Amino acid sequence: MRRFLALFPLLLGLAWAQVRFLPTPGLAGVPGDYLTLSLRVEGTGSVRFRLFPPEGWQALSQERQAVLEGKEETLSFTLRVPPLAAGTQGKALVVAYEGEKEVARAEVALKVLPLIQVALSAPATLEASLGGPFEFPVYVSNRSNQKEEFLLQAEAAMFQVFLNPAGLSLAPGETGVVRVLVNPQGEISAGYRFYMKLRVTPRTQPEARKEAGIIVLFKDPLLARGQKGRDPELTLGLGVALSLGATLERGQLQGQVGYLLAPSLSGALSDYVTATAAPSPLTGDLQNPLRLPQTLALSLKGEGWEARAQGGQGSFGLATTFRLDPVRLSLEGTYRPEALALRAGAVSLDKNLDLQGALSTQTAPTGRQDNLSLRYRLPLEGGFNLGLGTDLSGQTGEGYRLSLGLSQSLTWQTQDLELVQSYGGIPLAGLHTLGLAGGTRNLYPLGLRGSTSWQLGPSQGLWQNQLTLYAQPVAGAFLSLAGSYRQQGENRSFGLAPSLSTTFGEPGVYAGSLSLGYGLNRRLSGEAPENQSYQASLTLGTRNLSLSGYLRYLLQENPLWEGSLLLRMALEGGSLEGQYLIKRGTEKDLTLYGAAWNQLWPGSLQSRLFYEYRLEEATSQRLGLALAQRNFLEAGLSLGASYTLLLQSGEARHAFGLSLAYTQTFTFTTPKEMVDLFGGRKGGEVVGQAFRDENLNGRLDPGEAPLADVRICLGKTCETTDAQGRYRLFVAPGEGALAFPNLPATLALLGEERVQVTLNASLEKNLPFAPATTLVVQVLDGGNEQGLAFAGVCAEGLVKRCTRADANGRALIGGLFRGEYRVYADPRYLPEGYRQEGGVQAQVDPSALPKAIQVVALPPKREVEVTYTAGRLSLVATADPTTPIAGAEVEVKALVQGEAEEVFLDLPSGPVPLSRQEGNYYTARIRLTLPPGFHTLSVKARGQGEAEAPLFLQVVSGSLYSPSSLEGPKVKIALRFRATQVALTEKGQSFALKSEDGYTWTGEVPLSPGRYTLLVLADGERLGQLDLAIPSESANH
Repeated sequence: MRRFLALFPLLLGLAWAQVRFLPTPGLAGVPGDYLTLSLRVEGTGSVRFRLFPPEGWQALSQERQAVLEGKEETLSFTLRVPPLAAGTQGKALVVAYEGEKEVARAEVALKVLPLIQVALSAPATLEASLGGPFEFPVYVSNRSNQKEEFLLQAEAAMFQVFLNPAGLSLAPGETGVVRVLVNPQGEISAGYRFYMKLRVTPRTQPEARKEAGIIVLFKDPLLARGQKGRDPELTLGLGVALSLGATLERGQLQGQVGYLLAPSLSGALSDYVTATAAPSPLTGDLQNPLRLPQTLALSLKGEGWEARAQGGQGSFGLATTFRLDPVRLSLEGTYRPEALALRAGAVSLDKNLDLQGALSTQTAPTGRQDNLSLRYRLPLEGGFNLGLGTDLSGQTGEGYRLSLGLSQSLTWQTQDLELVQSYGGIPLAGLHTLGLAGGTRNLYPLGLRGSTSWQLGPSQGLWQNQLTLYAQPVAGAFLSLAGSYRQQGENRSFGLAPSLSTTFGEPGVYAGSLSLGYGLNRRLSGEAPENQSYQASLTLGTRNLSLSGYLRYLLQENPLWEGSLLLRMALEGGSLEGQYLIKRGTEKDLTLYGAAWNQLWPGSLQSRLFYEYRLEEATSQRLGLALAQRNFLEAGLSLGASYTLLLQSGEARHAFGLSLAYTQTFTFTTPKEMVDLFGGRKGGEVVGQAFRDENLNGRLDPGEAPLADVRICLGKTCETTDAQGRYRLFVAPGEGALAFPNLPATLALLGEERVQVTLNASLEKNLPFAPATTLVVQVLDGGNEQGLAFAGVCAEGLVKRCTRADANGRALIGGLFRGEYRVYADPRYLPEGYRQEGGVQAQVDPSALPKAIQVVALPPKREVEVTYTAGRLSLVATADPTTPIAGAEVEVKALVQGEAEEVFLDLPSGPVPLSRQEGNYYTARIRLTLPPGFHTLSVKARGQGEAEAPLFLQVVSGSLYSPSSLEGPKVKIALRFRATQVALTEKGQSFALKSEDGYTWTGEVPLSPGRYTLLVLADGERLGQLDLAIPSESANH
């Protein structure tokens, strides 16, 4: 009874509140998802609900206010799943209040589900040298919220790829490195690009795999070592090889010695022409110690043309290709003893004319042969294309015989169908071929293709037909059934060829393909051949094992068997291979069993141990070991060694081999005479030395130090001075001003910054820098002793510097060196009628604090009658700030006298109008996209006349936003220009900010505690990086 009395006040309060939560199921989601927490509630009255999320969970809003009317209501909150480990559980608490009194509460279970994400970082392009393997790293990052195992795979048509390791087990947020070792297979030429693909697959969720494509460019090691310079360069390549060999057979030892010397010369003869010259190699052995080069090849290449020459052993050839708009022409000629060939070709470059032709002639002891060939294509309406061609040939002999060949095609193509009609023949000889082919362009899920052709001539005509039906019943499976019919005179035959191909597998576990085919040819009449063919192929691959096989059986008068089986097992840095090959029914039957162990050792050492057993006319066995080492002891030196044991007919033969190869390049600057001969340079250069001019004489004197690491720019071309202060700029011809972005504010150039660059010439310009300071000048109106707005002011002494005052008459004259200067108002930029006073003398000392001085501009004399004419315009203009940051906004101000219809800033991109304010005061706030440096712009006014005023800007480098580092998660940045959209991005995530004026942007970055480097994007423009630190106590608030 006492317990009931004690609980009675609480029960009475709950009954009075009339608020009750109904049961709510739990919620679960992956990190980053937004979950809606819906609660059903009953009761009456005005109730305030507050959500208390568990640690780490973020709620978009934590309070709700509702008026309950006695029926069931739904209350919703939105929660964001935090980046916590998979399986993390918590409870969200929702409390109901009447005033400040709690009347009900409910708990809802929350759970973080597994999120499987992976990132694969690999180079998009690679450069590799010919002749051996290469290695590079890739990085795998586990962006999941649980520990995960990842499997790596590689696809490359001409590469043998080894991944070390082939699998990784990574904790959340951990990054692992995988070394990719690539061994090219077969012959690869320099300059070719090949594509390889890497794939990383999570074991628990294969569909979350990521791929990266890599383009590999192979370069000739002879041409890959030249230093990249601004001058045209030539590279002399020299390849030397020495081979030693010995064979031991029947107790007799025989030795072999050979050598090879292969020189080449390539590079740029000028900025317009490149050249390559290479003779055939100089070789020798014991039997013939000296074999001189037999041929020489030379090629020249320029913009729109190319020329080649080759000669040797009594023959030579010349060829050239050049562009002569609207035609590309090619000329070729070859000569060899008793034979001469000439050829000329042309291709139209006009997009409205598809025409090409060639004319050639060849002479030989048997006579001369001439050929003329023309091809023309014309697009027609309705999806039709017409093609016409003719071939005219003539040959001398007993007389001159002519032969005329004609060809024609008409193609009709739609999105689904294609049909081609064709004709070809030699009418004068009575030879004609008519053809028709076409079908559906899409083979899924069903497709049909067919063709028929009829050949007519002096002998029996030939009629051939083929029809193929394609089907794809399921993804990865492909069926086809082809039927054919052939008739020539009384010989008639038909054929059937069904086939099946399919791919199968489980991502990250195994993959395979199977292909089956059958062919039947039967004679209906006459003497047509008969046969049957069966063929099958299978490929199967797992993480470390691959199997491929092929079988073909041709049932005919002499049956033919062909088959092969290759098994490869991947090891760490190598592989084991097994091979079986059989051929039966050929002129040389063969059965081959083989095994090999390939290994790539650290340091680019390759080894191959192999065994072969061959059953031919005579049985033989071969056992061998081959070693190869690139960059042996020195870059460019390769060493190879081999041993082979051959057992045949009861006898043994031992073969030993040793090879040494060395490649070296020597790069040198192309002689100036040769550069001038082949067109010279595409620009000019400015060279000189930067130094600290202590005595202000403009010359480098003993004891004066050079200035290193000074950034010197001319336009968009920039270079940094070396330790001796030397610099060199190669730029397009024209006039420009030098800029020094990283020059300290305490130094200035003593001399003229503008330079004139001449084509194919060198300008020497030394840069004397001296300590400098800034002079503060107040320009006063002599009439009222107030600051004279936008007046011009100059300081003239050792150097002359001029600038414009601001709206208050205050000006800063920078770049002044130690000495005495006369400071005066610049009459060029004074209001009409104003004149300068005599000026004042000022002593400038960079080591002392600058002193402010005053100069006076005298107003018009009162005794002079001034008649105002509305049509007469004059103006002064200034910018605020006068030293803006590149890319920031600038406020352009202009004060106009007279009636102006328009006032605008004249920019290369077009005029920018200024808006009229009070009186004759005009302003415009614009963003100037000018590079760092000094710029002179123009502000113009137009009315009955036209007036113009210069606007001087010293644009400097700097950040377009501030600050550059913040502590979050709440951020606030200020832009130096107005933007419509601003976002911060980090590893694929984007966080939009908000602003009311377009300059100040605020927002929240919901990331976990830590330090981040975010990219600032404004209207899609990359402004730079922002360092963000989120402390642990602020991450969830």
